[in-house]
Amino acid sequence: MGVFGGYALASLAAAFWVTVSGDAELGLAGQAFSQAGLWTGMVGTAVVASHRKGAGTLAEDFGFRGRWPDLGTGVVVALAMQLLVLPAIAFLLRPLLGEPEVSGPVQELLDKSQGPAFLGLILSVAVGAPLVEELFFRGLLLRSLQRRMPNAPAVALSSVAFGIAHGSALPLDAVVLVMVSLTVFGAVLAVLAIRTGRLGPSIVAHATFNLFTLLYLTFT
Repeated sequence: MGVFGGYALASLAAAFWVTVSGDAELGLAGQAFSQAGLWTGMVGTAVVASHRKGAGTLAEDFGFRGRWPDLGTGVVVALAMQLLVLPAIAFLLRPLLGEPEVSGPVQELLDKSQGPAFLGLILSVAVGAPLVEELFFRGLLLRSLQRRMPNAPAVALSSVAFGIAHGSALPLDAVVLVMVSLTVFGAVLAVLAIRTGRLGPSIVAHATFNLFTLLYLTFT
């Protein structure tokens, strides 16, 4: 419900922006406005669930807190994913998928982002998205699944949902590679959340992962 509600709000926000602005296409500001709709749905679902089913605090109900050691753990995990795990996944899937180009949508955003827009993109990708998505996928969804099944299937289901949620307007082979890669990344983040009992390490890992991708595409 959170995902579908978020996408519904994002679509309404995009339609409102296009109607008010009169633009033929959704520019960077419009995309940011639409993204806010998606995040409102996801965060709102977690807040409602916390007040209706839990203790009423995101920290207690979903582990939405951190400690200083989470910084080191998160950075190490993110760099290991980017430099070791993702290349290994791409290599293993190469006989099936070839070498699809997966950076097109992000590169297009970067090409349009200059000055303040680039700063806004960094804040969205490396701050907003990790906070919202970790609260939703590793907080609300994972913990809800853990109440109904053992950890292993809970991790698997929440990670598949995370991967599916990141499907984009790419060719099929690129979509498969992205979804498989992010499903594996989601599983790693879920294990971090379970082992520590908080979302701090997964938030830092997610933020570092996204920032690494953004900076790599910017300067290469």
